[in-house]
Amino acid sequence: MDDLIHKQIILCLTDCNSKSANEIYNEIDESLATIEGQLTELVSENICDKANQDEVDQYVVRKDIETFAQLVQEFLSNKEEHKEQIKQFITSEYYFTRIDFELVDYVLKRFYLDSVYQTDDEKESIRRGLLASPSTLFFALHGDTASFRESWEHLHRLTPSDKNRDRVTQMLSSDFERHLSGRLIADISAPGYISLYDKLQIRLVKIRTQVSLATVHERYVEVTAEGNIGFLKGSDDLMENALPGQLLTLDPIGLFGQGSALLHLGEFQAALNHFDDALAAVQDPTEKAIVLNNKGVTFLALKQYQKAIECFEEGITFDSEGKISELRDNKQVAEEYLAIATDADNLTQPTQIRFIQNQPVPFEETHLYEFKEIGGGNAIRSIKDTSDIYAVAFLNHEKGGRIFWGIRNKDRITIGVPLNEQQRDDLRVKVSEKLGAIQPSIVGHWQLELHPVYDLQGAFIEDLWVIELLVPPPQSRDIFYTGRGELHVKTEGGKKKLSGPEITEFIHRHFRNHTETG
Repeated sequence: MDDLIHKQIILCLTDCNSKSANEIYNEIDESLATIEGQLTELVSENICDKANQDEVDQYVVRKDIETFAQLVQEFLSNKEEHKEQIKQFITSEYYFTRIDFELVDYVLKRFYLDSVYQTDDEKESIRRGLLASPSTLFFALHGDTASFRESWEHLHRLTPSDKNRDRVTQMLSSDFERHLSGRLIADISAPGYISLYDKLQIRLVKIRTQVSLATVHERYVEVTAEGNIGFLKGSDDLMENALPGQLLTLDPIGLFGQGSALLHLGEFQAALNHFDDALAAVQDPTEKAIVLNNKGVTFLALKQYQKAIECFEEGITFDSEGKISELRDNKQVAEEYLAIATDADNLTQPTQIRFIQNQPVPFEETHLYEFKEIGGGNAIRSIKDTSDIYAVAFLNHEKGGRIFWGIRNKDRITIGVPLNEQQRDDLRVKVSEKLGAIQPSIVGHWQLELHPVYDLQGAFIEDLWVIELLVPPPQSRDIFYTGRGELHVKTEGGKKKLSGPEITEFIHRHFRNHTETG
């Protein structure tokens, strides 16, 4: 199907209740046969419905959320292509009417936030953000929700009386708002969506965030006639009196200086740099404790839990009178997250940490954890050729284990493995084939997880991944072999292929141990 014609026909149907093929033919420069063929495909794809009226087939665009999400993917996934059609889509009545509270509820459920945002005012704030920023809408409908699921699961492990529930809830909503705010700011800074803002009667106000320790930090903030987007709040008086394009000064944090302002804006590496400068400059123990707490919160946001704990512990040494309770509360939260993320005995779920490029992971290589840096040009072959070997070695060790490709073993640094979408699909197929040949069969008894790699600002690095193969302990007392009939065992330094008398000795020892313990 021609993508441009496909979009043109959809756009013809978004500005009315229904149209026939002949009516569309009168609007676009294509043959009637082509239009009828494309309409048939649109119906088969569940994008359009067909209804007979006056013996003439009429077509309408479906108005359910799933169809809308599909069209958002179609029109907004490639902003450089068919710009005029994108403009028509985001200013269509169909676009405006579909971004309602039902859609907001759907988005909040996707991100495990339906119990956090419950009031109409909170939902209206989210709805405005989705309406004003196509990038925000795209993320809300198609973005990765794995880290939000992790936080939600942690929240629900806490008892109703646990004092950390409110803190974890706040972290969950703040992470969501930071994602939305960043995309909203980027869209408002770009000229491509001016037609959308004209229709919404949005004014652009450039806000200079003045902070106490050093320089200024500039951001664009979107303001409507009814007020500002809820998650970019400034002074109400400031917003009401702002003129389009006016340069204003706003202190978004007030109490914690430049580093905290940058942390609030989601610029984590810049925040860490300022906290280090502040630690070198301040002498008062209480001030040092406050800075260390905020530095620890930054690492917590980056999911670098061990570094966060170290900051909180150092802060506690300066807070000798226990005035800053946040240090101890945050340390407990970080320890709980780290325990979940690195529980060596919990070989039932992939690890739950955020992999940061050029930063160490918070656990060491052990007999249960193996790190592999991928060299050369064929990452898929390298992973495929070692996947069954390590799986068999972990199984014969009888405790299971995890192997991570994309982690340098000498210093635990995250390097990542570059894989595009097609390569990721190929990898899953080839690893599945390799592990499917292991004898006895372990089908369904392993997990391959592709973890995204992030930069220090918390942004996802496109097509860079850490690949984790999780092999739980075996469910039987069998000895396991690769599809080539090789027997491998786990050693402290990695794995070893046995041969000849070594195989005989291993089999005797294996069954002798089970006979004695049985």
